[in-house]
Amino acid sequence: MLAEMLVWVGTQASKPARQLGYARAAVSLWSRRRRWTREWAEHEANTRDFALKTADACRHLDTVWLLGGGTLSDLPLAELSGLFKRVLVFDIAWLPQARALARRWPNVELRLADVSGVVLPLSEWRLGMPLPIPTAEAMKELDPVPPDCVLSLNLLSQLPLLPMEYVQRQGMTMQSAETFGRAILQAHLQGLQDFTCPVGLTADARRIWRSRAGEIVLSESAVLGVKLPAPEKTWHWPVAPRGEIDNETGLEITVEASRLNA
Repeated sequence: MLAEMLVWVGTQASKPARQLGYARAAVSLWSRRRRWTREWAEHEANTRDFALKTADACRHLDTVWLLGGGTLSDLPLAELSGLFKRVLVFDIAWLPQARALARRWPNVELRLADVSGVVLPLSEWRLGMPLPIPTAEAMKELDPVPPDCVLSLNLLSQLPLLPMEYVQRQGMTMQSAETFGRAILQAHLQGLQDFTCPVGLTADARRIWRSRAGEIVLSESAVLGVKLPAPEKTWHWPVAPRGEIDNETGLEITVEASRLNA
């Protein structure tokens, strides 16, 4: 607990992002990965391999954008830094461990950014006010130089979670919150499709809860039923083995990887 508190204090995040819980979520991700490093290894390797496969198809190699940095453990930064002149990694909160790791590569830059564009206006939102409208344009404003490759990695399903929690705390119904969440997901997908360069997407598709015996207890969409692009590759990620969230069931994610504009 003390270690997590120290990491939380050292995490970079804007005041609105902290208000909505993004610094806390970043520390939680770091802590969970420490507990399940071996179980997450295959998922992280699959993500890195797919990212490189997408990048290898690029004709121009000036700038690559990575959307969703997290702990950086699922990003092939060494390879990308050797392939591209500039590697820009965007996330809404940066752990001190991630910042220290990124310093190994002089052309890798970690940037604080809300790729959804809703966090700042949402932090000032109260029930009865119009909700901020998620738009595909939010991503195009991340940097004035157009990218030669865009990689959205294990980010999509996470985008609506804290905004949905926040509006429900303010009194919004679950149904209305889910409608808002779908709009965030659809705006991100549309933003990716609007790029003219190669785009790689890895995204949680389904959440599957399994019993001690391995039987499926619950299977649900990880993206609120929003349709994802046709996957080029699919794998399973044991994100929370039994005992992490519940003593009787474990949670695994079906991850789908797809390429756009290829």
